[in-house]
Amino acid sequence: MKETFRPIVIASLIAAAVNQVLYFVATGFFEVSFTLTTPATMPIPFFAPALLSIGQGIVGGFIVAWIASSTRSPKNVWLSISLIALALSFVLPLGGIESQTAALWLIAMHAISGALIIPMVRSVLPATKEASAS
Repeated sequence: MKETFRPIVIASLIAAAVNQVLYFVATGFFEVSFTLTTPATMPIPFFAPALLSIGQGIVGGFIVAWIASSTRSPKNVWLSISLIALALSFVLPLGGIESQTAALWLIAMHAISGALIIPMVRSVLPATKEASAS
C-alpha cells in the first residue's frame, strides 16, 4: 500500500504548491478577489488553496486504499471516481464565487490538481485485483 500512498502524497504537495502560486498570482498581479457569496460574503483565506489541496489528498488516499482493496479493476474505478469528483468540483466556482474571473481561476486550480493527481495515482494502481495480490 505504501507504493500507492507515496504518489498521492507527492502529487497533493505539488498541487498545493502550484495552487498557492496561482492564488498569489491571481490576487497579487491580477487583483482577483476570491470571495464566497453563500451564505454570506466571505473572502477565501490566503492559504486555503494549499490546505484544501493537501486535505483532498488525504481524503483521496482513503478512497484509493478502499478502491485498491475492494474493487476488481482499481485503475478504472479510480479513474471514473476521480473524474466525476473533478467535474463536481467545478460546481462551487461556478455558483458560489462572487466574480467570474475568480471562478475561472478556481476552475484552473482544480483542473491542474486533477491533471497532477489522477494520472500519478492511476499509474501505481493495479489493472485488476488479482494483479495486486501477486
